[in-house]
Amino acid sequence: MLRTAWAWTIGIGYTLFWSILGMLTWPLSPGGKLYLRFARIWSRWILASLGIPVDVGGRERLDPEATYLFMSNHESTAFDIFALFVATEHPLRMVAKRALFFIPIFGWSLWMCGFIPINRRNREQAIRSLRRAADRIRSGTSVLVFPEGTRSRTGELLPFKKGGFVLAIEAGAPIVPIVVKGTREIMPPDSLRVGKGRITVRFGEPVGTAHLRPGDRESLMARVRAEMERIQRESLAAADTPA
Repeated sequence: MLRTAWAWTIGIGYTLFWSILGMLTWPLSPGGKLYLRFARIWSRWILASLGIPVDVGGRERLDPEATYLFMSNHESTAFDIFALFVATEHPLRMVAKRALFFIPIFGWSLWMCGFIPINRRNREQAIRSLRRAADRIRSGTSVLVFPEGTRSRTGELLPFKKGGFVLAIEAGAPIVPIVVKGTREIMPPDSLRVGKGRITVRFGEPVGTAHLRPGDRESLMARVRAEMERIQRESLAAADTPA
């Protein structure tokens, strides 16, 4: 109980501090680059204050100069985001639920950082959001999406939504599959409790999309899912291996 209270206290405090600082300094970097740096510091502060280490692997597979569409599994309301900000080094923007942008201060900061709201219940609005994300990728900014569209309650991959794969084909961007483990145990879905734990982030082999057409969407989804499942199997095998 005390740990949860401490976690929420520092979480709200750090979020307000970095969000307000980001808004005040936004005129210095209206494209959101400075804000992204703040977001990464914000994430590191929260994880460090709670004693949660993040073990990152597979990042050497990525070209630091390339632009990617990152696709990650989704198991926790907040801790997936913290871990991904810490683990990724590319300049990126996130496609996030439209409802988050209505949260005072925090939601405004998402908009100022250049994150992309998506309303999955409105097909036309969702298509416009994906087109904005494709424009970002073509301009040299990587994008992060959660292809499941919501959090997994069991740790198993949920069925993928098609939008992210349409985006990848339209933008011609390689997809980087990412698997985050440990966040569901720290903060389970639909729970306010914050526990202890260790987070692992594993980057898979980039999946190319050059020369693919809309009709190739299903096969692309299968390739990305297979890579994420491979990473999950390897992570489980490593966890079962005695030290």
